Amino acid sequence: MHDPKVVAFNIRRPYPEKSSRGAGRTPRWKIQISRNHVSPFVTLAGREYYFPDLITVWHVEPHGEDALRGECRGTRWQWHVHHWEIQWCFIQRWRRRLLTRCEWCGGRSTKRDVVNCSHQWDGPKQSLWRGERGLFHMSCSTVALAHARCICEVPMFEQGRDYGTCLLCTKSRGWRQEPNDATRMLQTIPNGGRIPAEMKPHLDRIFAEIRASKENS
Repeated sequence: MHDPKVVAFNIRRPYPEKSSRGAGRTPRWKIQISRNHVSPFVTLAGREYYFPDLITVWHVEPHGEDALRGECRGTRWQWHVHHWEIQWCFIQRWRRRLLTRCEWCGGRSTKRDVVNCSHQWDGPKQSLWRGERGLFHMSCSTVALAHARCICEVPMFEQGRDYGTCLLCTKSRGWRQEPNDATRMLQTIPNGGRIPAEMKPHLDRIFAEIRASKENS
């Protein structure tokens, strides 16, 4: 994949936060230090912690070339100050918490329910004083994707295909993707609604069955 940017280095926060990967990881004590890299993850007494970035400095290859494939290849590219692009991570985190809203439910981004799921590879950039667009809560992303899928019993596609945009419901269906009970259940949620607590056990069971069938196939 073409990308002219590569991370030159990170400036991390001096104190950690608990990792979302949780406790009970082995070994109980772990700090990874190599010659040119110190891992941001440490394990202390079985609990994993993470040092988040404050600032990330990117090196941008000149003339749109792939990263380190152009004139900077084989040089001390990390210190090409004139090629730097600085990402202010701590400002972006506060912007996401204060200004960004979920595209599906309109809710805020919180520590326990982050708005960080996107349905596109590279969305339009927004100014730091504006909220990001096109982001969802994880659960809202699942509901939004389900609402966009065709569940017609006898769908109708262009040119006799079995995928694409259905001419009956104007929703889409992927190649060799048949609607399942989870998709049908999620489509009963009204637009902008969250997954109700009583529905989650049923969805978990259906998703577990789908995963098991894929593993056995």
